[in-house]
Amino acid sequence: MKKKRLLVFSDCYIYGGSERLMSFLIKNEVLNESYDLIYAYRKHKEYEEGLKNEGLLNRKGNFPLILLSNETFFYKVNAKISNQALRLIIKIPFFIIEKIGLYFLWNIFVFMKLLLTTKPDIIHVNNGGYPAAKSCNILVVANFLTIRSKVIYQVNNQARKRKIFFEKFYDAFVHKNVSRFINASNNAKQQLVVNRNFDPNKILVINNCVPLPEIRINKTDICEELNIPKDSFLIVEVAFLSERKGQRYLIDALYKLFENGSISKNKVYCAFIGNGIDEGLLRNHISELDLSSNVFLLGYRKNSEDFISACDLFLLPSIKDEDMPLVILSALGYGKAIVATDFAGISQVIENGVNGILLKNDLETFTTSIAYEIKHLYDDEVLRKKMGDNARKVYKDYSPKSYGMKLKETYEKVLAN
Repeated sequence: MKKKRLLVFSDCYIYGGSERLMSFLIKNEVLNESYDLIYAYRKHKEYEEGLKNEGLLNRKGNFPLILLSNETFFYKVNAKISNQALRLIIKIPFFIIEKIGLYFLWNIFVFMKLLLTTKPDIIHVNNGGYPAAKSCNILVVANFLTIRSKVIYQVNNQARKRKIFFEKFYDAFVHKNVSRFINASNNAKQQLVVNRNFDPNKILVINNCVPLPEIRINKTDICEELNIPKDSFLIVEVAFLSERKGQRYLIDALYKLFENGSISKNKVYCAFIGNGIDEGLLRNHISELDLSSNVFLLGYRKNSEDFISACDLFLLPSIKDEDMPLVILSALGYGKAIVATDFAGISQVIENGVNGILLKNDLETFTTSIAYEIKHLYDDEVLRKKMGDNARKVYKDYSPKSYGMKLKETYEKVLAN
């Protein structure tokens, strides 16, 4: 029997967690047995570097699209220019061009051409949040104007409240022309219902997944690279360097522990894996606190899983805009003790005191809470091991096979209606 054609579209100004999730989808054995998978994305350098690292850049069935968007350009402006007035001057002309509809017209043409060329039976739209990448909703419009295939729309973060009245009508159109929405957590589903008035019966909660690559380097190798003792207590965070990921609070917590003598600076070290707009600010903060020998900004690493596998404690002190981070799932799979913030889909994955520790998302006490849990788990190796063993047991619910089976079931139900 001829396979159905599945078009996956994703757009992001960086190659982040939700994009990696789509790479897992494209590689998924369960889905490849049943569908011819087409992968379309907004073409830009950062995104294609991510695809290259996943081994997907030159894949047959890829459709890199020249779509007009300010997202990546504005991200680069924010990262490279600290003066806010200068940022604004540079952005205004591009903002105006977008607002008068030129981007929309070009993008709708590109999408209509894509759909008429590929003729997919089902379209899986992947968006970092909602409304987030505007191109995702434009694809829904293009599908309505052309082939009217079934649409699955995945939202990987919390939906934002409407800012302007017109969004109410746009949301209604998108809602009507999407067969099913997918969230990774009950919290994210609730936000779509409350903030965008979407029908809860149309929204499915499907756990994210993450494969566990074979480990290439171990803790000894990493300690040698960092020039720290082999018996160091190593804390790792893998995340985009930005305010919402909470790196500054973790740095301040370590400073607090070192300053009050709770932990020796010769024992505990922290490695941040990832890049982002706050890299310069964090590097200066580390230097100001005289922590350059203990806290390392290692940038983006293809082998971030090696660092998760090697750590004694995995920390993700996010403060906003999360759903179900893939790095948490990786830490589960590698059997790590985990400390993370109690909100969004994180609290759906972590059972406090069983397979990790959940931090109250209270910025007034956040640094103190992080410091307390670091000291607590540093002192209690037995508890760390117990949490790690429990983490491994939970991971099976977030395996690629489980994810593929749930998506396949969803596609089949949608196609049957």
